[in-house]
Amino acid sequence: MKKKKGTPVVIAFLLPVFVIYTAFLFVPLVQTAFYSLTEWNGITEKVFVGIKNYTDLFQNSDYWMVFWNTIQLVVITLLIQIPVGVLLAYLLYSKTRGMKVYRTIFFLPVVIAPVAISLMFSLFYNSEIGVFNKILEMIGLGAFQTNWLSDTNTLLYAVMAPQVWQYIGLYVTIFLGALQSVPRELIESAEIDGAGRVRILFHVVLPQTVNFTNICIILCITGSLKAFEHSWIMTGGGPGVRSSYLGVYMYKTAFVNSDFGTGSAITMTIVALSLVITMIVNAVFSRKVEN
Repeated sequence: MKKKKGTPVVIAFLLPVFVIYTAFLFVPLVQTAFYSLTEWNGITEKVFVGIKNYTDLFQNSDYWMVFWNTIQLVVITLLIQIPVGVLLAYLLYSKTRGMKVYRTIFFLPVVIAPVAISLMFSLFYNSEIGVFNKILEMIGLGAFQTNWLSDTNTLLYAVMAPQVWQYIGLYVTIFLGALQSVPRELIESAEIDGAGRVRILFHVVLPQTVNFTNICIILCITGSLKAFEHSWIMTGGGPGVRSSYLGVYMYKTAFVNSDFGTGSAITMTIVALSLVITMIVNAVFSRKVEN
C-alpha cells in the first residue's frame, strides 16, 4: 500500500498532543497506581505492601461515608444541573430577544473561581449576618433559621448547593448550542401538526440532542467525582469527614496526614469509578442512538 501524502502532517499535529497526554496524564496515573501499592510518607523509602492500602481503605468507615457523600453529589447534580440546563436553554432558544445577554448571565458563575463562590456562600450561610437566615426571617419562616454549616442535618447539602448552582450555566450553554443545531424544519413541522412547546421539547428536540446529553452527563458525573474546592474552602471537609468528598479525603490523607500510599489508593478508586460510570453511560446512549 502506498503511504498517504498527508500522513506526516497528521503525525506532526498529533505528536505534541500524544506527548503531552502521555507525560501529564498517563505517566502520573501509572505512578499513582504504583504508589497505591506502597507505604510511603513522601520522604522515606517506599515499602511495597501490595493491596494492603485498599483492604484497609475498604474497611474504613470514614472512607464509606465520604464515598456516599460523593455519590449523593453525583445524583443531585444529575437531577438538578441537567434538567435545569435543558429547561433554561429551551426557554432562551424559544425567546431569542436578549438571548446573548441571558446566556452571558447564566454562564458568568462558571468562570468565577470556585474559591470565590465558596467564600461568598459561606457568608450567605452565616447564622448572624447571612442572607439566607435574613430572608427566612423576612418571610415569616424564622423558625427554620439555622447555622447551615454547623447543623449536621443541613451541612452536606449546604456544601453541595454552591457547586450545583455554579455549573448550571455550563449546561445551559452546551444545550443552547445543541438546540441551535436542530433543523428548524422539524420544529416547524411539529408546530403545524399542533404540538405544544412541551411535546416539541420531549418528542422533537431532545431526541435530536442525544449526543450532547451524553456529553453533559459525563461532564456532570466526572466533575462531581473530582469535587474539591467548595467542600475544602467552606468546611475543610469537617467536622471529621462529614462534608468531605473523595477528592477532599484524598488530599487530607496524602498531604495533611502524609500517607501517600493510601492517598494514591483513594485516587485510583476515583479513577476506577469514573471509568466504570462513563462506560455504562456511553453504552446506554449508544444503544439509544442505534434504536
